[in-house]
Amino acid sequence: MREIARGAEAVLYEHKDTIIKHRLKKTYRLKELDDELRKQRTRKEARLLEKIPILHPALIHSDNKEKIVMQKIKGEKLREVLDKKPELAKKIGELVTEIHNHEIIHGDLTTSNMILNKEGKIVFIDFGLSFHSHKIEDKAVDIHLFKQALNSKHHQVYDKALKAFLEGYKKVNKYQEILKRLGKVEMRGRYRKE
Repeated sequence: MREIARGAEAVLYEHKDTIIKHRLKKTYRLKELDDELRKQRTRKEARLLEKIPILHPALIHSDNKEKIVMQKIKGEKLREVLDKKPELAKKIGELVTEIHNHEIIHGDLTTSNMILNKEGKIVFIDFGLSFHSHKIEDKAVDIHLFKQALNSKHHQVYDKALKAFLEGYKKVNKYQEILKRLGKVEMRGRYRKE
């Protein structure tokens, strides 16, 4: 078993054709509270992995406490590919439409959490911050996060990729309402920076 990534919430290990996500204990929290939070988050992520309507790592096993075992996706992260193929953003928009129409918010919508697999299909990964929501606000925030990721990592193709993304996203339920709310979300961000 080889460690491949470490974040604030979890460590990822690779073992053969699987990825093992192990939620970290937080010693600054009361043990009972920490155990309960890790258990809730692990269960929530495992349940979501069973319901996501787009390509994603298949859930293999969860201990319902702190560990999730899922399928390893082979391919390149989109953060390494999108600058050369900004037209892929249209497919990203279509996939986000699919999860948003199923009331699923990704919560960390970046090109680091998308893989172009060996068959040339985009696979979304890392649903650790995902949740169910029918709120326009939550969908707008998801899009805002994606725009920020495009701007920071793919600024050279930002305009082309954003246009392609929005073209793919047009079939989402309440498209105009989400874009209108996105404008408000972005205005709040601008005021905070000043």
